[in-house]
Amino acid sequence: MARNHSRSRLRLQLETLEDRLVPSAVSPDVDLSTRGSLGTVNDAIFRQVDAQPTGTGFINSFVRLQAQGAKTVVEQGYNTDGPLQFDENKSRQFTHSLQLGNVPEVDIGGIKYRVFLLDINQKASQPFLSLDELRVSVGNAPNLSGYDAMTHQLAGLSAAYDLDAGGDHWVKLDVRLNQGSGKGDMLFYVPSGAFGDAASGSYVYLYSKFGVNFTANSGFEEWAIASSSLTCTQSSITGTVRDNNGNPIPDVVLFLDANNNGMLDGYEVYTTTDANGHYAFTGLASGLGLLSTYYVRELVPDGYTMQGEPPPPITLADCLDVAMIIDFVNSLNNPPPS
Repeated sequence: MARNHSRSRLRLQLETLEDRLVPSAVSPDVDLSTRGSLGTVNDAIFRQVDAQPTGTGFINSFVRLQAQGAKTVVEQGYNTDGPLQFDENKSRQFTHSLQLGNVPEVDIGGIKYRVFLLDINQKASQPFLSLDELRVSVGNAPNLSGYDAMTHQLAGLSAAYDLDAGGDHWVKLDVRLNQGSGKGDMLFYVPSGAFGDAASGSYVYLYSKFGVNFTANSGFEEWAIASSSLTCTQSSITGTVRDNNGNPIPDVVLFLDANNNGMLDGYEVYTTTDANGHYAFTGLASGLGLLSTYYVRELVPDGYTMQGEPPPPITLADCLDVAMIIDFVNSLNNPPPS
């Protein structure tokens, strides 16, 4: 009996991997897949942010990465004026050298940080992207090249900051929170102390790798700096230092005790009182939850004792937290006879 060859046949096809959500078996160290989320790895801060507007003219791209010829890929690269090595965009408009002095600096919790902006692109059907490696180095020339994947060094330079130091760390990103390119997705804050004594004219090299835990699938990833602050930095803490008779005490050192250990450490922000006993900490970052908590402390001058307990911590959790006042009163240990 003849078979009916006109009957429709079962067709086998491969499912395209890029249209599936394939989570990593390992949880991210920082999950930025919810709006406003943030976390820390090796003293650096990673923060999900809506940085609009971040179009041309507002942000200055210094490295753009996009792997070619693959639908689901791992992307990597770094900025330089020298020969390009990986998936960097060849246009010098988007991939070029960067001087340390051009990277914005903010005060968070009494520590200075340099701020970098990341903008990512992904398909809506697979919105997650992993930032799997991130290293920042400092050199004395704009055209260094030759990144070594085994030593993690660039032109023989060790990283000033390494996301993977002490373990295999990664950050989870979600493009749906700021869909489309040119809007900004993450702020990366590196402690300024990581750069040591590097001069502002030194060159910063940022190497990054994406797509190991969640693959890259659409467009480019771009690192940039902003022409104005993308962090709330309008807050201030001011006050006076006086003796118990109301007289101002000049030249008293006040500091923001980032680790609340009661001592002025080398990386902590400090100032001194003027002739009127006045001090001010300005340009403080706010809106970062507990990370924007400030402990104001004084180095009590010789011959004096501070009255009362150290002031309580100030948490500038909201961008509207603008100005706070903390005064100190010190009494003379051996007051002159009246």
